Amino acid sequence: MIKTFTGPMHSGKTAAMIATYNKIWNKKHVKCFKPNCDTRDVGVMKSKDFGEGVPSIGIDQFEEILDYVDDSVRTIFVDEAQLLKGNVSVLSYLSVVNDIDIFVGGLNMTSEQEPFLIMPQILAISDEVEVIKASCYDCGREASYTYFEGEKTDAILVGDEGYIPLCSRCLLKRRGSVGMKKILIKPEIKK
Repeated sequence: MIKTFTGPMHSGKTAAMIATYNKIWNKKHVKCFKPNCDTRDVGVMKSKDFGEGVPSIGIDQFEEILDYVDDSVRTIFVDEAQLLKGNVSVLSYLSVVNDIDIFVGGLNMTSEQEPFLIMPQILAISDEVEVIKASCYDCGREASYTYFEGEKTDAILVGDEGYIPLCSRCLLKRRGSVGMKKILIKPEIKK
């Protein structure tokens, strides 16, 4: 079974994974992973909703998970999965062949409202997807979008700084209809 928690920044994806982790009685059968490029809490899957984090193994690619799995592993957690590279089929293999329950957390879209790197592939292989909403930074409604305040130097900036969750109304107010059209309706590339 592969269950993915997804949604915008500050929605509680990692908190949902930690809550699931905390329900597991025997932790010796659990392995947790997160990308090495996420330097906010090195070696720990952490949420502001929980005091202590969960010890995690830093990896760069999905294939590296195979190096840490043996017959005793029954459950795997992968935090910030959108930042990993490699073959997501590793998760399907571990779920089907090794009968491992896998919980994945990751952003579904970038702050430019595009699918976030490898997340569409992860969502496609998931048996269950839970889209977690945030609270809109501007109005308090349910927020489904991540917005970046300021100028980005790279397409993807790892971390929380500058990112806020917004509802569709507040996103439209900040970007304007012309800005939203540029972002959401891209010209089709002819082959």
